[in-house]
Amino acid sequence: MLKIVREWTVEKPWLLRIIIGALAITFVISLAWVGDQANDHVEVVAEVGEEKISIQEYRRVYKNMSRFYRKLLKDQFDEKGFPKQVIDLMVEDRLWIQEANRMGLQATDSELQESILKMPSFQKDGKFNSEFYKRILASERLTAEKFEEQQRQELIVGKAKKIIGQAAALTPSEILEIETTKPADLVREKESRLSQKRDKALRAYTLAMKKKAAIFINEELL
Repeated sequence: MLKIVREWTVEKPWLLRIIIGALAITFVISLAWVGDQANDHVEVVAEVGEEKISIQEYRRVYKNMSRFYRKLLKDQFDEKGFPKQVIDLMVEDRLWIQEANRMGLQATDSELQESILKMPSFQKDGKFNSEFYKRILASERLTAEKFEEQQRQELIVGKAKKIIGQAAALTPSEILEIETTKPADLVREKESRLSQKRDKALRAYTLAMKKKAAIFINEELL
């Protein structure tokens, strides 16, 4: 099912930015929601190194992501294999957080504030609305402090991915190949090819992290 989204984003790179923007608030809230659970007897659906992903957290993320993709894909949504895709994304998110921390990356208070002010879910008429912000967090039983802590982590993950992605660049031969095909919009075609190459670099880096990490997934709980 997610393969459909990936195919769309290859043909229409701008779509990826829309999907990420729409899903970001859902995913961040889903992860932050479980941060206050301090129960040693919580069932664990996955372990990423020393970090654990509880069944409650997984179900929360699954519910929000399936709701998002059902709305996006409508009758094309296929739940088969979706549970595994969700837990894989959660595992990858943990790995990137760990990698960003290893790199020593940080997000400033101003960067955090700017990112929250730009979130569409918290806006009214194109501007940040504090009442929307409070209402959404309250509906998710979240404190502003907990949400902002998780959002800060998302920002440093974004920085880590940017560092890895920017290491990929078009080679002279690739640029020549693009220019030879004489696309209607040369600049946009180069940007699209570069975006695809950076995406592949990030996927390769993620796979490398997964191979090195101690990961356990209890698929019976999915």
